[in-house]
Amino acid sequence: MKNARVQPARHRWFDEWRGASGHALRQLVEEIAAAVAQHEADTAARKRARRGVDHHHHLTAVEGVVANLAHTVLMPPETGRIAVLLKHGARGCRRYDNPAFGKPFSGLLSRLDAMDVLSVRGPSSPWGEASSIAPTVTFASQVRGRGIRLSDFGRLPGEETILLKHKARKGLAHSGSVGGLVDYEDTASTVEMRKTVEGLNIHLEGADVTFVDDGRGPIDHRQRRLLRHFVQLPDDDAPRFDRGGRLFGGFWQNLKRDRRAGIRVEEEPVVDLDFASMFPRLAYATTGKEPPEGDLYAIEGLGPEHRPALKLAVNTLLFDDFRRSSWPAPASEEDPRLPAEWTVARTKAAFLARHPALRGCFGVGLGYSLMHRESVILIHVLEEMRSRGVVGLGLHDGILVPWSRASEAKAVMEMIGREIISQALPVTMKTSPAVKP
Repeated sequence: MKNARVQPARHRWFDEWRGASGHALRQLVEEIAAAVAQHEADTAARKRARRGVDHHHHLTAVEGVVANLAHTVLMPPETGRIAVLLKHGARGCRRYDNPAFGKPFSGLLSRLDAMDVLSVRGPSSPWGEASSIAPTVTFASQVRGRGIRLSDFGRLPGEETILLKHKARKGLAHSGSVGGLVDYEDTASTVEMRKTVEGLNIHLEGADVTFVDDGRGPIDHRQRRLLRHFVQLPDDDAPRFDRGGRLFGGFWQNLKRDRRAGIRVEEEPVVDLDFASMFPRLAYATTGKEPPEGDLYAIEGLGPEHRPALKLAVNTLLFDDFRRSSWPAPASEEDPRLPAEWTVARTKAAFLARHPALRGCFGVGLGYSLMHRESVILIHVLEEMRSRGVVGLGLHDGILVPWSRASEAKAVMEMIGREIISQALPVTMKTSPAVKP
């Protein structure tokens, strides 16, 4: 009997834009940078001093490595290590790359390994495990001894916030990428979008947002920087920014719904405000027809317990650009599923029996355009709340706001929704704080 194939470890990836902000972490960065310089002098690793841009990139790389290692000490990844790319090739040439992590990066890691700051592990061939680094016991003790906290971390300048990523028209929008990031030339539109996202990030950076420890693992409540992700499809002959556009990056977005009760904004619990039946309503707006009253996912033959599975199925049909004959395999065991007898044909027929106006919306790849309209609405909502001095934490089809501003936020969401699609977009309150603080 053959041995089972060893599965490669999936490490958390090195964040090349993570930097130091607080005094304690900055001091550690400076001391290690000085130690690297001394090590290079003692070992004659460099014959000439770095100058100009090269020196700046070197110091930035040291800061990025120290910040990533320190963050790993405070927020340990499952494997205890973080993955790094050591074969850089043309890295640093694209708008998404930090030029500080080009060819010299490997040499820096080797020096820090020799200095007992980190341990480097090369790629594990043939199993496909990436190269990785981990903080040493010595380094970890320094981080803890200096009292470094999550508030000491920041972001290095130059990080791109408008991302264009190649994806295939297959399955759901979140089913994964078959391509990488697409480089593009700036236009007046991308410049304006970047300015808007940066404004939201500045607002969030200074906001009083915390997380109450719920005993279920640490949460980095300082992870707030938002990036806007757009989608380019295989038949696009030029970059375009009218598909996708959702905001990603906030710590609250990947939290399980029941853990969001631990979020505090200005010491208040948050309320989850959600656009009801968002995608079907946006699809209706493209037809010029009004949707019926009530929950648009309520159809004959399926009870409310199957609503999440039906929602997933309808979204699948909206993203498809072909005529589907079977449902895709679930991405995980946690994904909701329709009963086995609810085939594609039966589900589609039952949904269209209640929503005949949407017949032309299936199988034409409409989903990414609907997602873009959704993102435009959410960006406008977040901008309006920011202008009112309210911290809104954006979800894809809703926002989290302090409970005392929930009614105001709900009114803003419904106002902006109607302004943009010329139809009503009802908003529901999914959660509310159990007690008034």
